[in-house]
Amino acid sequence: MTIYSTETQAKNMAWFLPRPKPDKYKGGMPLYAEKWCLQLARDILGKQDATVLNLFCGMNSEGFRVDIRPEVKPDLLCDAHELSKHLDRSFDIIFADPPYSNKEANEIYGTPNLKYKAWTGEATKCLKDGGLLVIYHKHLVANPDPQIYKVVKRVTVLNRVGHPPRVAVYFQKTR
Repeated sequence: MTIYSTETQAKNMAWFLPRPKPDKYKGGMPLYAEKWCLQLARDILGKQDATVLNLFCGMNSEGFRVDIRPEVKPDLLCDAHELSKHLDRSFDIIFADPPYSNKEANEIYGTPNLKYKAWTGEATKCLKDGGLLVIYHKHLVANPDPQIYKVVKRVTVLNRVGHPPRVAVYFQKTR
């Protein structure tokens, strides 16, 4: 008797990546995490020239970078809760690395509280049909809208002893 399916196995993977990135940005991703996450998204879509919106970009470097903090020099300086007001185009991939809690948003980044449904709703407006919303977080995040998204991949990212893992969840927009 099979207790897990091949489909489930294909959906889940784990990476061990070095830490930290040379920029040592507080809250930054492990070395190679951004590159690997985005390459996996391109591979899933079968589109190496996919357009990327890098939301809550911090020191991430790929795609069209959006952040609320001017010191990270984003391409667009705006609050993620109002994203669609500032963009007149859509993207194949939205890669989001939000603060992991309202406490962290306030204390580490000095930004307002996050409302998950609000900012993911804004991201949905800027994502092409069939595109991927990739959310990188310290928790396994909920599907922002099961009527619109299906989970196609989950990646656990480990980086050092005593440091909690992170999870990148790949949600594909079905309509």
